[in-house]
Amino acid sequence: MFEILNYIFSVGIVFSHVIGYIVSIFAFFFIYKNWSNIKNNKIIVFVSAFLLYGFILACFCNYTKDAFEEMFTYLTSWLFPFILGYLLTDNYKKGKIIKVYFITFTIVIAFSILSYFGLFFERVLGEPLALKGEHINACLWHISLGAMCVLLSSFSLNTLLFKKDLLPKQKVILSLLTILFIISLYLTSSRGYYIAGFITYLCMIVFYIFKTKKIVIPAILFCVSFAIISVLFFNSSYMKERIRNTSVTKEWSVTNRIDSYKAAILIFKNNPIFGVGPRQGVKQDEIFASINFDKKENSRHLHSMWLSILAEFGTIGFVLFFAMIFLVMKNLYYEYKYNNSLLALCMLFAWMSLLIGDCFDTVLRGPRVAMDYFWLTGLILAKSSNKTEIK
Repeated sequence: MFEILNYIFSVGIVFSHVIGYIVSIFAFFFIYKNWSNIKNNKIIVFVSAFLLYGFILACFCNYTKDAFEEMFTYLTSWLFPFILGYLLTDNYKKGKIIKVYFITFTIVIAFSILSYFGLFFERVLGEPLALKGEHINACLWHISLGAMCVLLSSFSLNTLLFKKDLLPKQKVILSLLTILFIISLYLTSSRGYYIAGFITYLCMIVFYIFKTKKIVIPAILFCVSFAIISVLFFNSSYMKERIRNTSVTKEWSVTNRIDSYKAAILIFKNNPIFGVGPRQGVKQDEIFASINFDKKENSRHLHSMWLSILAEFGTIGFVLFFAMIFLVMKNLYYEYKYNNSLLALCMLFAWMSLLIGDCFDTVLRGPRVAMDYFWLTGLILAKSSNKTEIK
């Protein structure tokens, strides 16, 4: 049962988060059969504690509908996908499912690049592939896709660098995939994930040099990627304008974020213990007026996951959130260190990029990206007697 559900999730989530909702919620109703496998998992305990705390806060919010909707998004984007992956304990099957997921996503990204150049349809199943000449989407919001491109490249690059028994053909394929994902990251036009990606790739290279005392492979890959990106940059008026006009004082998308950060800090100062409640941060009109910030009426977040948690959930919620993230990173590190899991190392770097990128946005709020990350983490950390690696 859980194998089939994970296969459906691995393909369906790439096209629509709705499929992710349906599959992971359906799986949740069968956890009683595997309760002994999950009841002691500390990640599940802290995610559940954060969710329970959030639902309690929602009961006291002025805009209860928005608050409960926000907590439902956290529930279905964090807990349910993690459990869906964590309940599959056969490592051979996990490896196949992860491979199917990455192949599906890679195909969608490839067609999105074609769409970017006007060589394919702009939409598939109603979801955007790309805005011609501006950015690629791959059925996602382009900023969310930035997070996914770093995740995909983390898997391809780390597999290339650290898997010892690769055939020459596999090395070529992984090299091409890494270059493809880095170029795709550039084509998302997400400057936040340009920063997150650069820092993450730098950490990967430093770690690789530390472990192997070599640098040739990553140097070649990034030289090729840089050369292709340079050609794309100088032939795209949109990209040149977007990057050259970046300004902390003049560009709306940047100044909007800075004002959101100021508002979040003020909201936290006024409500340091419990915060103002889920998705109530954008409702604090007096705070926004005090800093002359003219926000959009339909704003849903404060453009920083870390500051949003601090403002809306207060110190208590932030501690629970930080503990959850710490446990995710700790468990992935231990899985790599003690079980020699390359998949765990890949996911560790992916989480690093997401946590950096979410200093500038709130991708982890869900539903997409958060679903993917928690599901993959659940799969990788699920316990079994044999080891899984990318074949």
